[in-house]
Amino acid sequence: MKKHLQPILFGLTICLLLSSSAVSAAPPISQTSDVQYREFRYAYDPEGQKYHVFLTRPLPKELYYSTELRATANIDDTPKKETVVLIIVGTSRAAFPGEWGQAYLLIADHQAAMPKKIELFKLFDAGTYALEVPAKTIELQSPAFVFTEPPKDAFKYRNISFRLVDLTGDGILDIWVELGYAVAVISFQNGEFKEIFSAYTVPGPLPDVEYVDLDKDGTYEIKIPYSIHIKDVPGLPHLPWMSLYEWDGNAYVLNNERFYADNNDFLIRLLGEYTYQMLRRGAFISHCETYRFYLGLVYYYRGNRPPSGLQWILKHAKKDAYIQAAESLLKKLPSP
Repeated sequence: MKKHLQPILFGLTICLLLSSSAVSAAPPISQTSDVQYREFRYAYDPEGQKYHVFLTRPLPKELYYSTELRATANIDDTPKKETVVLIIVGTSRAAFPGEWGQAYLLIADHQAAMPKKIELFKLFDAGTYALEVPAKTIELQSPAFVFTEPPKDAFKYRNISFRLVDLTGDGILDIWVELGYAVAVISFQNGEFKEIFSAYTVPGPLPDVEYVDLDKDGTYEIKIPYSIHIKDVPGLPHLPWMSLYEWDGNAYVLNNERFYADNNDFLIRLLGEYTYQMLRRGAFISHCETYRFYLGLVYYYRGNRPPSGLQWILKHAKKDAYIQAAESLLKKLPSP
């Protein structure tokens, strides 16, 4: 009996060793519950000031660095934790409470006695002061088919914060940064920390920028709201527009087809407002092109062929931005 048990036990031992080896070789999986946050209420908190060594000094007298938020978690493919720190450049002469002119995101080695920089990003710069800080600059991008940029100083009067969440579904936490009317995402990809998404919306009564897992597959989509606004005609309603981005394994790409394909409510509201304004104002060519452009986009996303709405824009629109956008979309269609 013992002779038969020995080969069996030996085989089980080998299986256990192989399975434990496979587990230890797997990449670490970060969980949101593992994140430790700390807010700093005072600009001159000694614990927060130690992270300022990577920024330009000395500062002009009216400026100061302020560490706003720190998070500790594993955000790369190593077993060790990293420290993420949000630092702003404030001014003692600010016209409004909470005004800031620059914002930085520091990623540092959590294990080091003194902070050791891994990467430094410049999130925002109002252009008020020329501070030469060696950092990767994040340029906020305009959402597709949004042609109104917010004022340069619109961001510095708003809250700025970040949170760590696995947006890409690879088991590694990403950095979701909200600054005013914009959002940026920093992720560990291909051995380095880099920006994988950034976009702004416009100031106004809009729903918040958000990430949401629409199909429950563990990968989050990003929704960027916008307001369709016609400046030349006071009193027109600011109809909403939504840009939807999804992770394709390498980058966040626009997929409005997914958002508008079955969105009947939005189509009915936009079409109803356009029809109402045409009946009310008659020949509304100089202004209705905005409604017609977005109607053309919706029909295009819904697969309507031929794309008569965008073809109308090519013939009648006055704004070059609408014409160029329509041309770029129509070129993507296969030849009849």
